[in-house]
Amino acid sequence: MSLLLLNASNRIAQGFLKVAADSGKYEKIICADIFPTYFTVQRLLKFKSSLSGNIELFKIGDRQDLHDVIKQANNILYVSHDYTQLTASKKNLLVATLDLVKNRNYKTVAYVAPVEHDHQEEIDEWKHLEVEGRRFIPQLVGIRSDITFGPQSTFTNKLASRIYNGESIYFQSTGQSCAPIFTGDLEQIVAQVLAGSHAGKLLLAKGHKHIDFKSIIHLIEDSLGTTYKAKLNQSFIEKIIHPTNNCIIGQQLYCPSYINLTKLIANYKALENTGYDQVVGDKLVDIEEYHKNNKTVVDQSLKADYQLSYLIG
Repeated sequence: MSLLLLNASNRIAQGFLKVAADSGKYEKIICADIFPTYFTVQRLLKFKSSLSGNIELFKIGDRQDLHDVIKQANNILYVSHDYTQLTASKKNLLVATLDLVKNRNYKTVAYVAPVEHDHQEEIDEWKHLEVEGRRFIPQLVGIRSDITFGPQSTFTNKLASRIYNGESIYFQSTGQSCAPIFTGDLEQIVAQVLAGSHAGKLLLAKGHKHIDFKSIIHLIEDSLGTTYKAKLNQSFIEKIIHPTNNCIIGQQLYCPSYINLTKLIANYKALENTGYDQVVGDKLVDIEEYHKNNKTVVDQSLKADYQLSYLIG
């Protein structure tokens, strides 16, 4: 039995890769990604080195590559990628994947769409895609997750890195609270899906506690140590050209991951339970308890190569 993990390079997908590798039930795991920069290859190679099993990397350059790699597995897990300005749309690759999958017989077909990986211009598109996908792939499972926290979180690790390095964080919040889910709990939900649970369902994965973004930042500060404090809105440049305004100068000043982080905080809308077949996330890890009992460690060994070309990280 084999598994194709599409968009495998990002942190959240790496957590799913570990779950699949540790299960020992896959003869081969293919990690496919568009790998737009060397850094995106490097971070996956580093993570892969800590795992055992037959794990292969595959670069997707065009639709033919996608077609070729899809034929090599009988289980497919798609994770929305964390590339923002490097791609025109988050929907196109998933649409192409579902189109190629619909004429083949797969045991499991699932996708995970974490809210922190959204293009902020494409919010609320995932439900529509899932409904369309199930017309042709009855066993398709869609998982929409709220903000994540934990070692494999894209969102909290980006915040922690900026706080740790003393970098300013442009903070303009809608004031809405989110229901963060621990990455380990999200990984267990995915493991259940890969084992055959929730076939044909659209799931919403969220934690049980609602919390605002400023409170999350304070939790990260405390878990980093007493000497670390977030510098909110302390950049003079950001007061003139802020990273959420979509101007050309801002796109040259700020790296894409930071732009998306600030846009996520500024545009966040609480995920409603309606429209999903099931809300998963009962009795899960509490975000406050987690940060109280676990020290946040920032990995400085990998520096995004594309980030170095921007004046502000």
